[in-house]
Amino acid sequence: MNFDEFKKQNKPPNVPLQHPNPPQQPPRVPPPAAASQIPPGGLPAGYLANGYFDEKGYILPQVVVNWPKDISQKLDSAYPSMNVSQLRKFFTEVRHIEGQLSVGKNFDSLKGRVLKLDAYAADARKKNGVPEIFKQFIEQNLKWAVRTEKDFVSGFVPHFESIVAYFPKKQ
Repeated sequence: MNFDEFKKQNKPPNVPLQHPNPPQQPPRVPPPAAASQIPPGGLPAGYLANGYFDEKGYILPQVVVNWPKDISQKLDSAYPSMNVSQLRKFFTEVRHIEGQLSVGKNFDSLKGRVLKLDAYAADARKKNGVPEIFKQFIEQNLKWAVRTEKDFVSGFVPHFESIVAYFPKKQ
């Protein structure tokens, strides 16, 4: 028997070597939620983490007081700063959608208009017309505002209305 025949007869099986006790991989931890991607000076910590309402279905106080005060100040002090007419332009579109609902239009048929606010904000941001925090505000709110008609009418609308109300008026 020559060496080649010996190798063929005694060829080891093609089985990868495995350690008898392989080290355990730690579980993969997903990256933090989108809130961690918001730069300093962005939206408040915990912003809309649980939506607009408490467990009983009542609007959370921070939705109409604390967060709007904070966001309106940041919109005013950001660069480029937002002016009241830009803010009102977006809010007017929200009111138009709310008006359509009040005359009986189906919410599902209006979700497209609500979602278009994101494109409008992105376009305004790209043209350096609005600060990044406004784009973040729209993105975060649309996640909740399109879920149900109640989320839109009783959550998003009063929240946005409070931001407009707290926005500093320039002389």
